[in-house]
Amino acid sequence: MSNNEMARRVEIRLEFEGVDISADVNKYFLSMTYTDNEEDKTDDLQLTLDDREGVWLDDWLNTPAQPRTPETNNSGWKIGDEVIVNGKPQYSSYGRGTPGSAVTNYKGKITKLNIKQGVPYPIHVDKRGWFAENQVEKISAKRETMTNSGGAKGAMIHALIVQKNWDSTGKDKVLDCGLFEIDSVDGSGPPAKVSLKGTSIPYTSTIRKQKKTKAWENIFLKAIAEEIASKNGMKCMFESAYNPYYDRREQVQQSDIVFLKTLCKNAGISLKVTAKTIVLFDAATYEKKDTIRKIKRGESDVKSYRFSTNFNDTAYDKCHVSYTDPKTGKTIEYTYQPRNTPGSGQVLEINEKVNDREEARKLAMKRLREKNKKEFTAEFTLVGDLDLVAGVTVDVVGYGAFDGKYIIESATHNLTGGYTVNIKLRRVLEEY
Repeated sequence: MSNNEMARRVEIRLEFEGVDISADVNKYFLSMTYTDNEEDKTDDLQLTLDDREGVWLDDWLNTPAQPRTPETNNSGWKIGDEVIVNGKPQYSSYGRGTPGSAVTNYKGKITKLNIKQGVPYPIHVDKRGWFAENQVEKISAKRETMTNSGGAKGAMIHALIVQKNWDSTGKDKVLDCGLFEIDSVDGSGPPAKVSLKGTSIPYTSTIRKQKKTKAWENIFLKAIAEEIASKNGMKCMFESAYNPYYDRREQVQQSDIVFLKTLCKNAGISLKVTAKTIVLFDAATYEKKDTIRKIKRGESDVKSYRFSTNFNDTAYDKCHVSYTDPKTGKTIEYTYQPRNTPGSGQVLEINEKVNDREEARKLAMKRLREKNKKEFTAEFTLVGDLDLVAGVTVDVVGYGAFDGKYIIESATHNLTGGYTVNIKLRRVLEEY
């Protein structure tokens, strides 16, 4: 909860290797972007920090992790501590009780302490005056935090975005961005800054790096995904009613993730992989969920928009599946046509192995969906909204022929001098 009388604001919370460094990061924060993808692509995070003091590329990047040492006293403060203070002190002991002048990043030493319950300004710095604890930071604490968290290269970062008092109700909203492995560190200037980039699938993970050869026999797709997840120290979520069975599939000099993506694409099942979980799901099920909000033309939170429609290798009226068994000579056929078709007259022809008409029907639906789902696409940039994430649906209103129900394929949350979110969407296919 936040004070509902305070201005609404956005903060980030960060943990590096389990160490909370939010306080240090927020002081140097320039920008952060978090991209959440629905399927096939990894999520990513990019953080840019001011480094004119040489804190991040020097002290932190090259500092190995050390075990955390406990504080020796309850408050953590002692007279003589070197500190940085910001804001206006309550009053100065050297100024006959009058309030001191406001300071910005003033470096000094603690000269007096009055750490008691109910004392709002318990720390006196030099001759500047008495400050609240949240106005004061120990210089040594910054180095301790960086030492405990270790260097950036290969580190795991856990990021959250917090909207504080966003609706003037005092309630906070939180978006858990997830876990990322830092796989890129860039320094630039002037002015000096450092950019950290992370991915939701660790670059060092065997799931995407190690190529394997294996024959999978008499097995369902779900079982393949579960085995791959288990061997890579991950969990598996299977959210599809369709679970194809394979007599034999060969993984030849392919990483686990590439092999699994191929199986999912051929089966018409969506795949998303994070640092801890493999998720296989039916996108059609997500499209049927209730919309979370409306995006209306002319509303103040819509900063920009773009729509597109495409008829190249899409907008098919129906799908015809035909397969002839080479052993028996028997042909299995099925033609699937949804009720509300584009009216183009195009027929999608598929020649893939099926065992019966029911399999042919399911295959026809999935192949038609795969082609037609990109017929109508949209892109919006809006005022930041933590509810806009990949996989949720929204109603688009006031844009004529492009109106309808859309599903978010990717959402990029951007905190750079403000908070915006860029979403890329496709219009849902209501019939299949």
